Amino acid sequence: MNMKITPIKLRRINAGLESTQAAENLNISMSTFYKLEQGYQKPSAVLIARMAKIYNCTTDEIFKDFKITG
Repeated sequence: MNMKITPIKLRRINAGLESTQAAENLNISMSTFYKLEQGYQKPSAVLIARMAKIYNCTTDEIFKDFKITG
């Protein structure tokens, strides 16, 4: 499977997290995690907040990574 490096994936890597750790910390399944990280699914508001916390960034940065505009 060709895994592209998306902004959110880069953020996870920079946070020093393996995908399994990140999925566990976010309390989501691996399949959901991959869909999010590969850009096939957008995260919920709750998930965005969790991502910002574990990736040590702001929710605004997560919105930008997913190209979500208000």
